[in-house]
Amino acid sequence: MASEDLSPPLTVDLSVDGFLGHESMRRGWGRGFLAGRLGHAHLVAGPEGIGKGFLVRRWAAMLLCRNPQTGSGPDPQACGHCPSCLALRSGNHGGYLEISTEGSGPVEIARMREILHFLSLRGDGRRVVLIDSADQLREEAANALLKILEEPPAETHFLLVSHRPARLLKTIVSRCQRWLLGPLGRDPFLQVLDRHGVTGDLATFLYGGAGGRPGAALLLGEAIERCGGIEAFSRVLGEVPDDPRDWVALTLREGESFDRQTVQRTLRVIGDGLWAFRGDTLASREKAATQTLMLSHLARHLERFGSADLVIEAAAMVLRSENPRDVVQQIPRVMGTNWV
Repeated sequence: MASEDLSPPLTVDLSVDGFLGHESMRRGWGRGFLAGRLGHAHLVAGPEGIGKGFLVRRWAAMLLCRNPQTGSGPDPQACGHCPSCLALRSGNHGGYLEISTEGSGPVEIARMREILHFLSLRGDGRRVVLIDSADQLREEAANALLKILEEPPAETHFLLVSHRPARLLKTIVSRCQRWLLGPLGRDPFLQVLDRHGVTGDLATFLYGGAGGRPGAALLLGEAIERCGGIEAFSRVLGEVPDDPRDWVALTLREGESFDRQTVQRTLRVIGDGLWAFRGDTLASREKAATQTLMLSHLARHLERFGSADLVIEAAAMVLRSENPRDVVQQIPRVMGTNWV
């Protein structure tokens, strides 16, 4: 395979203690693997930020490992030392292809052609194709993937990650072994944050905002740190800037700019922050829930179409309003009005 076709290095922790939570589902996977009953296609679905991508990359490594470990963990682990594991870590494994939508928008038909090219190459042993996230497939790309899944090559596993499986073609879902994940419980959530250096009051606050979604919590924590602390972040949420595009600075990473992907991420962080500061009264909780749901809708609107400038302005209207429901009538019809 040409160097430009290789997937990025696999950097996840492959150790037994490298992943926390979802033990019941992982045991089911482990039993299927050990009994040789795993299907050729798997759909791992659940909310964003709960570790789906991390988990399936560990599964990909385990499927390709030449010496998988079946010790005390709920599921088998890649050894981390064989030639296959080392090739994955360096990004040079000829049997692994990853299609990721992180920061790149919808999956176009050209990415399915990459899969066909990958499958046409000769190789020894198993091959793994990972698509994260599959609900970003364009219609044409989804139909092409369906044809591949209908006649899967031998010794090839497809791992599909989805935040919103209802968006997938039902025929794709029906051809997959389905694994549904929920948010982590409080204890494993806090353990994950502790591994990232987040403890104490901040970790407890993040649990209140993100629930059992450590990935979302860490993004929220980064935004709070950039603002200078929880109180400063609260003031940012309460004072909408004259130019709401300034909000993107909360989540902007090196090399990024104001675009659809950065606006989506920012709206989700603001939504989690609003919910974290929801208060104890029924009125304050209802307002926070309404604002959070509206921001989530606006973020989803950007996934397939829409103007980042228009959406960030609409988000500012939501936060400025004392009664966010009133804003529905002011939002352009193309963005939907029946979403609260």
